Amino acid sequence: MRRPRSLRLQVVLIASALVAAVSIVVGVVAVLSLHDYMLSQVDARLNGAAARGADIAGGRGPGSTPGTTSPTPAPTPPTRPSRNDVVGAPGQSAGTITAIFRDGAFEIGGWIASDGVRHDLTAVQKKLLAARLPSGSADRTAPVTLDLGGALGDYRVAGRTTRSGVGVVTALPLDSVTAVTGRLTLVVALVGLACIVLAIAAAAVAMGRALRPLRRVAHTATAVTSVPLDRGEVRLAGRVDARDIASTAEVGQVGTALNDMLDHVESALAQREASESTMRRFVADASHELRTPLATIRAYAQLSDRADAEEPEIRGNAALIDVEGVRMGALIDQLLLLARLDALPALAQDEVDLRLLLAEAVLAARLAGPDHVWILELGEDAALVRGDAGDLRRVVDNLLGNARVHTPEGTTVRVRLDEVRTGEGAIPESAEGSVRLTVADDGPGLPEAVRDTVFERFARGETSRSREGGGTGLGMAIARAVVEAHGGTITLGQWPGTTFVVTLPIAGPDADPDASRRITLEG
Repeated sequence: MRRPRSLRLQVVLIASALVAAVSIVVGVVAVLSLHDYMLSQVDARLNGAAARGADIAGGRGPGSTPGTTSPTPAPTPPTRPSRNDVVGAPGQSAGTITAIFRDGAFEIGGWIASDGVRHDLTAVQKKLLAARLPSGSADRTAPVTLDLGGALGDYRVAGRTTRSGVGVVTALPLDSVTAVTGRLTLVVALVGLACIVLAIAAAAVAMGRALRPLRRVAHTATAVTSVPLDRGEVRLAGRVDARDIASTAEVGQVGTALNDMLDHVESALAQREASESTMRRFVADASHELRTPLATIRAYAQLSDRADAEEPEIRGNAALIDVEGVRMGALIDQLLLLARLDALPALAQDEVDLRLLLAEAVLAARLAGPDHVWILELGEDAALVRGDAGDLRRVVDNLLGNARVHTPEGTTVRVRLDEVRTGEGAIPESAEGSVRLTVADDGPGLPEAVRDTVFERFARGETSRSREGGGTGLGMAIARAVVEAHGGTITLGQWPGTTFVVTLPIAGPDADPDASRRITLEG
């Protein structure tokens, strides 16, 4: 795979290309402007030289002025100009070419070099100059640039025709124009090259400093990729520095997004580690809970398998084995229930009347614990929620069972059902309000050490693993899982005693209030 070019190189190349383009455009415009200006100056001089040549060819003499008459009293017939009059006439600069044609044939012409030496024109040069004579009714031609060849090179040439019909062609050298424009072209090229070099250096330095925060962001991301994330507790210590985030808007957006992503990943990894720790603890506790009844079953089975075992002893061992089997089955059922709730299935959406459910649950608790005082407080209106009646009954049974098993005789257990409207402690997501179930007792309460872990799996109020009361430490974990699956909350209230508060969202406005029936329970 071809390695991509760096952003710094691309920006430097773009900046250099722009500077080069601007330098070329400015240089070309400057050279062309100067060339046109100097060419206009040469044309002005050429027009003056052509006028003087036409005067000489017309017989007015080298010193006369076009358009004036001779001061002599009587006109004289025109005379043919001499070579001395035409070539090197006063006012003409060195290198000026003057050629006179009569009836289209070359008559006189030449040029004088800067050292004063006269030079004649070659046949080719005469032919080129003759081509610039005016044709038709025109008396002059516009200046053009011709290459006269040899030692002459480029000349600016213009032709005129006198009143007497004599053709005069005048040419001025362009060596000064060529020299000046050539020098300007060289200067522009050198300055443009220097500007390109300076632009490359400046862009490289500027982009190096501008991309330095981005490189540090990339270094932070690279450092994170080297951290093993597949196991154990992970700490992503690297973060994009605040000064890099504040450097530029673009780097700030990337750095902020990377920091947020790292925070999210670290939080997810922490939750994963906590979940794995809980799972390991859960498996260890579940293994212990299952191993205890299995060990008991094996022990009583071995006792029953003795040769001297009597029938009453065997029947007693079988009864104990049955008890332990029931206990192990209940534990397995609870573990399966937690697994089902952890999978977040689509719970039933039946309308459940909590008033009826609580009345039945409290009646069953009174029969199981007649040595306790049971008080049930229900409102007059129906308390309808949506969910699974069996799961909600299990939550209530767990709360009442805890109050019955873990409190002494004579303890008062109060069960209260209230409707909470929105804004008065109701669940925020419930637009219709909530139903609050409170189960409180005036017993000794939970130990301080277990109040923070009461809803965890296999949490126990005692430090030993004995199960004289038949509990497994999963009741409150199941209660929280069921309540949260129904969109509610369960919390532990304040002392004295033990108070559990369950809040569930009320069923929508389409619920049928006639589905409930009035319940009266004598306390």
